[in-house]
Amino acid sequence: MMNKPINHNDPIARLRASLPEEFGEQYATIEALRTKFVRTERDGQLAEQMNLLINNAVQCRDPNLPPSLDNRIEGKGLALIGSTGAGKTTSLRDFFRNHAVFAGYRDPASVSPLLWLSAPSPCTIIQLGRKILIASGYPLERELPAHRLFEIVGQRLNAMGKIVLAIEEFQHVVHNVPVKDQQAVADILKHLMEVERITVILSGIETLLPFLALDPQLDRRISKVYFHRLTPADLDKVADMVHAYVEEAGLEIAYSDNDALFPRLVHASLHAWGLSIENTIAAIALCKQQGDATLTKEHFASVYAAKSGKSAPENPFLADRWHEIVCKTAVHEADPAGPPLATERDKDRR
Repeated sequence: MMNKPINHNDPIARLRASLPEEFGEQYATIEALRTKFVRTERDGQLAEQMNLLINNAVQCRDPNLPPSLDNRIEGKGLALIGSTGAGKTTSLRDFFRNHAVFAGYRDPASVSPLLWLSAPSPCTIIQLGRKILIASGYPLERELPAHRLFEIVGQRLNAMGKIVLAIEEFQHVVHNVPVKDQQAVADILKHLMEVERITVILSGIETLLPFLALDPQLDRRISKVYFHRLTPADLDKVADMVHAYVEEAGLEIAYSDNDALFPRLVHASLHAWGLSIENTIAAIALCKQQGDATLTKEHFASVYAAKSGKSAPENPFLADRWHEIVCKTAVHEADPAGPPLATERDKDRR
C-alpha cells in the first residue's frame, strides 16, 4: 500500500504518505475490512421491502402500453428506522451496490435510477431542496422559495430518470421544527410520490416515527424497516461477526467465557450492530498497528478509552461491573430530540 505512486497534487495522498510507517498496516486493514459486509436476517427483510418498492415503481399506469418512464404509477416510500450506528446506511448501500440496475448510483450522471444524498444538520426544507438539486448536478444561480425548488426537483429527477430518491439522516429535516412546518415537509414528500411519481426512501433515528404519524396519508404510503437494538439473543450473531472479521484480517482471537467479550462489546457499542462492527474493525486495526497476532479484550478497551476518554473503572471492557456503566456517544448524553435550534443556542450564549 505504501509503495504506490503518490499524486503530489492530491492533499489526501500527501497526508497519507506522511503517516508513520506503522500506520500503513492499520489503514490498509481498515480499508479492507470496510469492504466486507456481514449480512443478517434483517438484510433479507430490507431486500424484501426494497423489491416490493421496486415492483410498485415499475407498474404501468396504462397496462395497454409498454412500461416506460412516462407510463408508471404513483410512487411509494420506505423508511429505515433505527438508532445511530444501527447499520441502516451500510445495509442500504450494500443492497444498491449489489443490484444490477442501481449499481453506479454514486455518480449522478450514471444511468442508475437512484439519487442518494444525506440531509445536512440542521436542515430546513429550502436547504433540502437545494441539496437535492446540487446532488443532481443542477446549477443553482439564485435563491428560490421552497415550493419552486421542489417543482424543479420533480422535473429534474424525472428528466434524469432518477425515479428513486434516497435521503439519509432525514431526522435533520424535522428535528425541532414546528408542527405546521413538519406538515409542509410531509406535503412535499406526498407531492413527490403522488404527482412526480418518485419513489422515496428515508433513513433516520426513531424520532422520524412521530413525524410520519403526523400525516396519515404519508404514513400509509411509507413502509418501515426497523433496525432494533441488539439483545442477549443476538450475542451469537455478534460473535460470528467478530470471528469473521478476525479471520479476514489474518489474526487469531483470544478470550474466555469469563471475559464476556461479546456482551461487553454490545454494551460499549450502545447495543447497535453498526457500532459493534465499527469498534471491532478499530480494535483489529490497533492490533495490527501494534504488531500483535492475536486480538484480545485489551485492544477493544484501548479503542473505547481513546473514543470516550474514560479511565479503566469506567471502561466496559475492563470494569468488573461493566454492565452498570452508562455508555454514551460522547462526554455528554446525546439528546434524542436532536440539536437545539440556532436561535436557542444563541440565547444560551447571552
